[in-house]
Amino acid sequence: MTVRGIIWAVLLSLAGILSAGVTLYGIRAAMNVDLRQDTLLSSLYGGLPLLCFPVFLLVRPRHRAAVVLSLMALTYLGAYSALNWRTCSELGYCDSIMATVMLTLSTNMVLAFFGVVILSLLAQLLDDRSSLWRAGR
Repeated sequence: MTVRGIIWAVLLSLAGILSAGVTLYGIRAAMNVDLRQDTLLSSLYGGLPLLCFPVFLLVRPRHRAAVVLSLMALTYLGAYSALNWRTCSELGYCDSIMATVMLTLSTNMVLAFFGVVILSLLAQLLDDRSSLWRAGR
């Protein structure tokens, strides 16, 4: 096994552990979310993290899983930001939409979701069997 292969395995293992953590959080969020108000946004907030580990584990080829996970992370950021905006506007302490999105982006769960995406993409770049590196040989 090459150094690149070892780094690939470590990155993929870290992404798997992180995606399992995001899914465990999704289980807790799905059980505690109030679906009576903003049903679609609340369903996305609870459902997208729930699907993180199954998508990471089951979607093949690996680059397709990274693309699906990145779309899921962006959608989760949008849904979570919209829910945060709704809450802070009702309570009257919002600064701006961008400030709300940046505040949402700094939460641990959103960072973990994007961490899964970044680790998956880095692992894809370092994959020994990737066709990306074979074109130059």
